[in-house]
Parts: sequence; structure tokens; C-alpha cells
Amino acid sequence: MNPRYRSLALAAVAVACCTQPVVAGAKEGDWLLRGGAALVDPKSDNLTISPGQGLIVNGSPVAGDVSMDSAVGATLELTYMFRDHWGLEMLGTTPFSHDVDFDSGSGDAGIGKIKQILPTLSLQYHFNPEGTWRPYIGAGINYAMLFDERSQGALMGATVRADDSFGLAGQLGLDVGITKNFFVNAAVRYMDIESDIEVNGADVGSLDVNPVVYQLQLGYRFGRPEPAPAPAPVAAAAPPPPPPPPPPPPPADSDGDGVVDSADQCPDTPKGDRVGPQGCSCDVTRQVQFALNSAELTDEGRKTLDEVAETLTRLKFVSGSVVGHTDSSGAEAYNQKLSERRAQAVADYLQAKGIATGRLTASGAGESQPVADNKTKEGRALNRRVVLKRTDCDRP
Repeated sequence: MNPRYRSLALAAVAVACCTQPVVAGAKEGDWLLRGGAALVDPKSDNLTISPGQGLIVNGSPVAGDVSMDSAVGATLELTYMFRDHWGLEMLGTTPFSHDVDFDSGSGDAGIGKIKQILPTLSLQYHFNPEGTWRPYIGAGINYAMLFDERSQGALMGATVRADDSFGLAGQLGLDVGITKNFFVNAAVRYMDIESDIEVNGADVGSLDVNPVVYQLQLGYRFGRPEPAPAPAPVAAAAPPPPPPPPPPPPPADSDGDGVVDSADQCPDTPKGDRVGPQGCSCDVTRQVQFALNSAELTDEGRKTLDEVAETLTRLKFVSGSVVGHTDSSGAEAYNQKLSERRAQAVADYLQAKGIATGRLTASGAGESQPVADNKTKEGRALNRRVVLKRTDCDRP
């Protein structure tokens, strides 16, 4: 498509898109008049003259491919809407002047010019005739009149004659309303045009023009006047105002911790626990057990700490203490160091899981805070532990 013509089309569409029109679409009995420019783009390789045809011009044989260049001209269309969606259109054009090229194997060279006009009668169907954007399709017949044949180059001096052609035609188009009656139009057509060609009285074949036609036009709708608006109905007496709605129910607090569900990040807090502003328990503790005289985490301990890490990752506002303990086996000073190593092992594991160092404080209590009797094996096992506890709830 010619770049200059494409630019004009884009500009027209932009104007239509940026305008907020008050439009009236086409309806039964309306006439639509469109006028504008068109680019006729014939198919390539329109005619092949073979050596076997024996065409002689100026004493030399002529053989090769004939093609027509694109041409720009003016169009005028008149459509009558005989139904709301159906219209009958007549297209008229100014002559389109095409350069004719010839390729005998050594590149294209001009051999002449030819003109054509393309009157076409089409039946159209309009999909949205009452809207601002009004697409339509059409099909019909065209009568291509080819005339003013001129020869040059390889055909200089030859008499060239092109017959007129009847053929089918199809179209796709779009009307875009810009005011009540004015609209812009863009359309593309296909036309079946095959013209028998004679050179110096000899039939050399059929020139398959078969062009695609691109159109850009301005249109105007001639229609019947709009009916007068119906009189406004007499307003009935206003009904009494409805009673005020009942007050909304109080916000839900499913676990009864004093923090409404919409703000509660721990909706299953045990009853009676103190909670922070986010609804999470301040009294919850977690405990990890250790083997005798060891600061190595057990498999069960790692599983517990994985759950703690998941909770701390989700509740980024929580910080806490990590306190290690021992049983009474061994010297008191040794047990103090062992409790500190146990606390640090837990803190290091959680930090490796992505918990920031500043959120945890590790310390050891040695054997000073037993929770069971150190005189029994079971009691000593319970005392070998690390306890994790929230500390951010105690801050002012």
C-alpha cells in the first residue's frame, strides 16, 4: 500500500478515535454518500507472453511477463438503505492510470500505460447500523472499462487493445460517525477483472488485473428527520423514605482474643493467652531436647525448629529469646558452657533458615532452672533442653 495513502488512513482513524461524537446511525430509508481517494493495487504477474505465441513487434519476437503498477484515483459511492441492515451501493471512480511493465528476463521495463474505471454495484450488510462504529460487508458485480492504451519501450509503435471486463466484487468496510450526519469510511475491495489483450490484432492472452482496492473517504448521511421525543411522563408522588438499615454486626473475633479476624494473623490463639496487636500468642513457647552431654540437634529437634522457622518467616514482627539448659550431671561451670552451646546451636540453625540474627537472643542458664527431678533418668532427660520464647510482647 502506498505509504502516503497509509498515513492518511491512520490519521483519519486517529481523528475518529479521539472524537466523542453525538451520532445517528443509518436506518431504513437513509442515503449514504461517500467520497474520497482509492489505491488500486493489481495482482503481480498479470500476463505471460510465451515465445510459442509468435508475437513479433518491429521485426523482433516479444516474450515475457506483463504486470501493472498501482494507481491512485478518486471514488464516489451512493448507498440506499432499503432495510435497517441492508443497503444497495453504486461505486463510481475517476480513471486510474496504470504504468505497464514488461520483464523479458533482464528486469522490468515500461512498455506502456493503460487507464480503467471501475463502476461497481454491491449488496451490503451493515452489522451495527445504529452505532458509532459501523462495519459492513458487500458483494456484487463490477464492469471494468479499460481504455487509452499507449505503447512504448519493447512495444513502441504497436497497437494495443484491452477489452472491458465483467466480474464479481467483494468488500469489507467501516463507517465511523464523527457528527450526527458526517462519518469517515475505510474500505477494502477485491475485484475480478480479466481483460483480453490484442497486440497488432493478435490475441496474446488475458490480462489478470484482479486488484485489491483500498479506500479512504468522508461520508454524509441523508435521512428522515428524527421523531420528536415522547413527552415526559408525569412524575408520581415520591414514596416515603425506607426505614434506616439495621446497624452492622460487630466485627468477628473467632478465637476471642480481642483482635478482630480481619487483623488477626494468628486466628487459632488458645483461649486465655496474652496476645500482641496482630493477635498472636505472647505466652507460646517451643522446646528442643538434647542428648546427654551434647549440643548436637536431633532429628526431632530439627523438625521442631523447621516449624519454628516457618512461623518466624511468616510473622516477621516476632522476636524472642533462645535459652539453653542442662541436667545436673557434670560440673556447674561445664554445664553453663554446654547450655550456651545448645542455645547457640538452635540460633544458628534458625539463622541458616533465613531468620535475621537480630530477632533472636541466645543465652545459657546451665543447670539452674530444672523442670524435673535430676535424680531420675527421665527427669534429667527433660532438663536437657533449649526453650524458645517471645520477647517482643514485653516491649513498651
